[in-house]
Amino acid sequence: MQLKLLNASTFKDISDKGIVCYEKSEIYLRELCAAFPVQNNIRKIIDDNIRNQGKFEFMGRSLAVVETDNLKKIDFDKNVILIISDYFVEAYEKICNILHMKTSVDTVYYFANKETEYELGYREQYKDMSLENIIIFRSGPHTSAYVEGMDFADNARALFEYMLENRYNEKYRLVWLVKNPEGFKRYHCIKNVEFLSFDWSVSTNKEERDSYYYVLCLAKYIFFTDAYGFARNCRKDQIRVQLWHGCGFKTRVNFVRCEKRYEYTTVISDIYSKIHQDIYGLSEDQMLVTGYAKQNWLFHPLTKWWERLLVPKAGKYIFWLPTFRTAKEQLRNLNEYEPDSQTGLPVVYTYEMLERLNALLRSLDIVLVVKLHPFQDKKKIGRIDMDMGNIVILDNGQLTEKDIQINQLLGHADALISDYSSAAVDYMLLDRPIAFTLDDVEEYGQNRGFVFDNIRDWLPGRELACFGDICHFVVEVGSGADMTGEKRRKLLSIMHKYHDGRSCKRIVDALRI
Repeated sequence: MQLKLLNASTFKDISDKGIVCYEKSEIYLRELCAAFPVQNNIRKIIDDNIRNQGKFEFMGRSLAVVETDNLKKIDFDKNVILIISDYFVEAYEKICNILHMKTSVDTVYYFANKETEYELGYREQYKDMSLENIIIFRSGPHTSAYVEGMDFADNARALFEYMLENRYNEKYRLVWLVKNPEGFKRYHCIKNVEFLSFDWSVSTNKEERDSYYYVLCLAKYIFFTDAYGFARNCRKDQIRVQLWHGCGFKTRVNFVRCEKRYEYTTVISDIYSKIHQDIYGLSEDQMLVTGYAKQNWLFHPLTKWWERLLVPKAGKYIFWLPTFRTAKEQLRNLNEYEPDSQTGLPVVYTYEMLERLNALLRSLDIVLVVKLHPFQDKKKIGRIDMDMGNIVILDNGQLTEKDIQINQLLGHADALISDYSSAAVDYMLLDRPIAFTLDDVEEYGQNRGFVFDNIRDWLPGRELACFGDICHFVVEVGSGADMTGEKRRKLLSIMHKYHDGRSCKRIVDALRI
């Protein structure tokens, strides 16, 4: 069995056959149909991801998306397999493992979209050149899911700032891949710091493409937080590190092995090392137990942050980081970013509850800062009246405008309310009260699920199942009580290997940079 690129020559060999596409990607399919007249030849799509399976409406046709076992049912006298995936080599290996006894299959084809076509050309151009002292940084999700501010944030940014502070740019070119490089002119005067657009990977401007692929093909180290597909065809001597967002409680929705997609990932402890090996399909030697880079910020919070964000001065601050979700439907409909109450908040469902909570906070000289998830639309949150001065909503846009990261604020929080987010696990390092809204814990566990069995045993804080619970927690914080401190400190010793603000140093030391 061999793997062949679909081009003008090979298309002649399959133009009269049915096409079974491997992996669902509407973007790839549209590029494919624009390049070759295959729309009516496509018979079905095979995809392991359960969320992709079912009927798929595409260009006036209804296509079935089915599981991988259907590969064995294909009539290869009349049909061919066409891979439409960034990871076409990886997909080809899977297909070979499934069809190794099918002697009638001699060729599997793959379609290179414009980005893949460009990259393979540049990879060939630079294959004999030595790698250079270039370090690439990227944060945020895939380009198609771009959210303003997330492309210069999180663990990647924390590590970058550490390298600047310690003058790594004297030896290395520190290159950021962002959406709009023009927004980072403040860094132009710093030696060996550059910002390029990740959109230049498919730019029609050759100069932009050249600058993008030069660093991508010749960088020694590539750090990313979340999206890693842009570095899918790296050389074996390039080091890719998945810094990820955090170690939390939620499990991964769909399993895809990442063992060949990057060399290392950072975690915070041995127990999370084992968890991430399981849910990301990684080997033990790929795990860097260093702590997360952005945990450094917890120990060095911003000064006068309330002035920059127009937050009222108070004796104490409680931060609330809800990840909005409605887990009452089946897994494929699970939505973690939509409000499901009058106010858009869990536990505090109504305006009347919100008013009572505000009055309680005011009586205790506490301000509750509700920081929305980056994907949450502030417009979908229930109206908070101007006279509710002790409840403040912060969204991603406000923090982006002020160039502030959430961990740079949490160091000022006297307590935290969370749900199943990794932010609560980070916050444990400060040894302050934590509470968890658990009004949908049973439904969430049945649908998405958790990385721990008996999830309540692993929550390092007070459980909030109803409005009365949240009021009791506010009163405890106001009085200085810490009712779950003993449990939190016990879990801290298990869930975190290190309890300091030196994660960035451990990361660069582990990689010998």
